[in-house]
Amino acid sequence: MLFTFCTEILLALYVFWRYRMSMFGKLSVLMLVLLGSFQFVEYQICAGLDAVMWSRLGFAIITVLPALGLHLIAIATGKTHFVKFGYTLMAIYIAIFLFVPKAITDAVCGGNYIIFYPQPAISWTYSAYYFGLLLIGVWELIEGILRNPLRKSELFLWMLAGYGSFMIPMGIVYMLAPVIAWNAMPSIMCGFALLFAVILAFRIVPDYYKLKNMNQ
Repeated sequence: MLFTFCTEILLALYVFWRYRMSMFGKLSVLMLVLLGSFQFVEYQICAGLDAVMWSRLGFAIITVLPALGLHLIAIATGKTHFVKFGYTLMAIYIAIFLFVPKAITDAVCGGNYIIFYPQPAISWTYSAYYFGLLLIGVWELIEGILRNPLRKSELFLWMLAGYGSFMIPMGIVYMLAPVIAWNAMPSIMCGFALLFAVILAFRIVPDYYKLKNMNQ
């Protein structure tokens, strides 16, 4: 967890140094910082600190990620109609995790991952929010690939690869161990998202600015 935290924060500093001057770069830096921050939250839980308090903070952090990803995709594709919708749902769930009593009842350190225990009703609707926004993003990228020439669709392909880097392994883990994977899903998915962070820093962001410079 500490290794992943340090790696993602270093990637955030790199992207900030190179690409901080535009919205796409700033959102990418925020994405990397949030991914790293969740790893730090997991470390605190495994260190034996207040599991519920840190879990609330952790869920607030990861709630931003799908909406932020959708915003990055919207900037790349030029289709922004889902951005406000995503941020609105994001704000609702952040408020739930931070302020609703017993929204999360416990969290247990499993060594390589954390098993969270949110209220069942919140868990199901939150999963619909999370995977709903991820799937909207995937659909927007596929549409972008189909309607654009190769030089522009290459960016969308890398963004799609970034999404696949954590969605596909998570799907495999869920099929192999659905009971464990369900409660550990945020932790497992953010662990795999280290590959997404690397793709974001070294392929997606540079390709976006390369394409932007070519169109100027």
